[in-house]
Amino acid sequence: MVLGYGIELQLITSGGTVMDAHVSPIAYRQVLGFVAGLWLRRRGYFLLGLTLTLAATGFDLLLPWASAQLIESVADSADQAIVWQSWALLLVAFAGFAISRNLAHRLWIPLAARNMQAVLLQGFERVLAAPADWHANQATGDTVRRLRRAMEGYDAVTDAATIHLGPALVVLLGLILMIGWREPLAGVLALLVAIAFVASNLLVGMHWIRPASLQANATDSQLSGIVADVLAASVTIKGFTAERREQGYMAQVAHAWGASSAMAWRRFVDLGLVQNLLLLLLLLTGLSGVALFTWTRGDTGAGDVAFAVTSFLLMAGYLRGFGEHLRVAQKGLEDAADALMLTRLPAEESIAQVVEDRPWCGEVVFEGVSFTYPSTALPVLDGLDLRVRPGETLAIAGASGSGKSTLSRLLQRFYSPDTGRILLDGRDIATLPLTALRQHVAVVTQEPMLLNRSIGENIRYSRPDASQEEVVAAAKAACAHDFIMKLPHGYDTQVGAYGARLSGGQRQRLALARALLVDAPILVLDEATSALDPQTEAQVLANLATLRPQQTRIVIAHRPAAILGADRVVRMSAGKVSESPSI
Repeated sequence: MVLGYGIELQLITSGGTVMDAHVSPIAYRQVLGFVAGLWLRRRGYFLLGLTLTLAATGFDLLLPWASAQLIESVADSADQAIVWQSWALLLVAFAGFAISRNLAHRLWIPLAARNMQAVLLQGFERVLAAPADWHANQATGDTVRRLRRAMEGYDAVTDAATIHLGPALVVLLGLILMIGWREPLAGVLALLVAIAFVASNLLVGMHWIRPASLQANATDSQLSGIVADVLAASVTIKGFTAERREQGYMAQVAHAWGASSAMAWRRFVDLGLVQNLLLLLLLLTGLSGVALFTWTRGDTGAGDVAFAVTSFLLMAGYLRGFGEHLRVAQKGLEDAADALMLTRLPAEESIAQVVEDRPWCGEVVFEGVSFTYPSTALPVLDGLDLRVRPGETLAIAGASGSGKSTLSRLLQRFYSPDTGRILLDGRDIATLPLTALRQHVAVVTQEPMLLNRSIGENIRYSRPDASQEEVVAAAKAACAHDFIMKLPHGYDTQVGAYGARLSGGQRQRLALARALLVDAPILVLDEATSALDPQTEAQVLANLATLRPQQTRIVIAHRPAAILGADRVVRMSAGKVSESPSI
């Protein structure tokens, strides 16, 4: 559904399927299996909590019977000892219910917290392992919202199933048996009402509420994605004074979210109203009516009437709670499906084979490499052949869009060639474990990404075990040490989201220091010094040549100053390379 301003929301089919989802729809039974698997990871906590919950349910079932016993003993003017025994039994039922339920909750809380943590970490792991193409087509805010909703969904399903729905079914079954034992006709009526109530919840929920809930979830995810996108581009928005325009975008998306969410909520409320009327008309009139009718005939006493009324109140409360918590569980299942969907994300392939423990020389060879991005139709590389000798500094020039940056993405195996192969020291990189490959290829891009951490942590990111002296040495080689020391907290200064507190040139120098710290045999500089002034750029390049004379360097640049010191220059055009004697 296109809202205007280029904003498109996911469409939901009549069956409740997200039309542009990355994976096939997930059935409730699959989500329940996933959630149950989490419960059984901590079997002891789960079984003890379940036992205490069932104990609380048993005490709850005692209440109607204990109430009837007390009223009958009082009405019959029985021995005072019997009256006090009946009263004590009622107190025991109340106290037993309260204590066992409290203990059960104390066990469910740590179980839920640990499993919610597991859901988050498992989803986070799968997101990090997803290939570059998936990340390129996924809104960050959408992914963050799905991770949060996955945790909340697990919590809702667990809470509903273990604390509310399970005990409710046990109590309802017990009450129906007790009612039927005292008055068969009332027992049959209670059974029919309970079946109708539960069945209506399941059927209406699946075919009427679920589509609205799916639509609300889809707009919720996209709303989060748009918010994150707008906040990340806040400087651009302010630069073009586009705040009102963005508010207009957000108003339309928020309206769509509000409409879809309100529809789901209204359907929840409408179903609750119908079910409350069903309870009032059938259960109350049926149970109390049968009890009063038999009492007027002299077949039952006051205790039986009290039992019928108490049973109605207890049964009505559990049925009403069953309906409400079943709807919460349905919403939770939709949210928990996000956790299961994340576990199905495609992951980068890594062939786990032993690589010979020998020095890396840094030779890179592209043999007949052709490549087309999944989201485009035109090839970026077309039968490209290129050899970079060990220790050589190769400069690659060419027009924007000619495929220069694609070479570094293929070299790190963010993507795989459609045809041809890439060799690193004579070994096809497709056969190398990703960890080994990426540890030996360092890449610095024009727009380096920094984490919202300290400067020292960002530089040390390539080698977490590096000493402070090594971090400082890398920063000096990248001409970053001087500006770092002028900051209020030096290497402990926080860089802000995406490095927003630093200038473009400062971010590039930190990225260079990060790459130098790892001392990889191959270094790719993809417009890595474009934001530096000529003097600083020349100094950085000179430092690279001095500190790493044996390192193979691939320099992708437009500016002549960045490639003048190269041993060889090639030019890219139409997906191929040609030698260029001059710039």
